[in-house]
Amino acid sequence: MRKWWVVLVALAAVLMAAPADARPVGAAERTTAAALGRLTIPAINVNAGIIPVGVTRGGQLAIGHSVRDVYRWRSGVLPGQPGSAVLAGHTWSKGPGVFDNLGRLTAGDRVAVGANRFKVTRVRRVTGMSPASVSELFTDRGPARLVLLTCGDRNNTTGVYRTRIIVEAKKLRAQADRHPTVG
Repeated sequence: MRKWWVVLVALAAVLMAAPADARPVGAAERTTAAALGRLTIPAINVNAGIIPVGVTRGGQLAIGHSVRDVYRWRSGVLPGQPGSAVLAGHTWSKGPGVFDNLGRLTAGDRVAVGANRFKVTRVRRVTGMSPASVSELFTDRGPARLVLLTCGDRNNTTGVYRTRIIVEAKKLRAQADRHPTVG
């Protein structure tokens, strides 16, 4: 049962898009997220807060309106724990979105979440994913890894995003964590 719930939540995250009324998040929401640390990606100048969220009544990830922060399923794996920690963020057609340049990352780029350091291993654009593929993104098994998700390839006529950008990164060993993050 848990696996199907995770698949449903994962599918919702992959299908997200910035709402028309997207806005910066308020101070109260930022305070709640402070314990997780921040997401930093020097290669694309990201320095974002991480906001834990639940799911909607329809079973979708309850992505908020902030275009400057990223969202983490509060019942999911934390960054640095075994399994996949998934962070979803908006691209935004009306200004800078936190993940506007996510698709420009390449294998080897560094990502940090709080004290945890990761190295990008895969960047891809997808137009559709099977439930099994989505389930793999949200696993709570295996080595610690980070999955970053956003929308891509916006059709300016319809406002619909045609693809999803998925970045996967593996956690670096403690010794590698001591070196400065390089983009």
